[in-house]
Amino acid sequence: MALDLIPPEIRDKYEVHEWRHATAILRHEFPDEFADVMVVLSSFRLLKSYIDRGRGRKSKVSEFIDSAL
Repeated sequence: MALDLIPPEIRDKYEVHEWRHATAILRHEFPDEFADVMVVLSSFRLLKSYIDRGRGRKSKVSEFIDSAL
């Protein structure tokens, strides 16, 4: 199953769904990008301070993901 390609610690942390073999395609055809996504997902933490702030250019979530990739 393609979801087995996603590390257990990420599957435990997120609700993961498969769509048209996207996981297998990403893992085998774009291994560097797959690794980048796994690093971002494993290190991301949604903090209240990320969503509990005034308006601005970008949210803390966007800043985190942009800086990680």
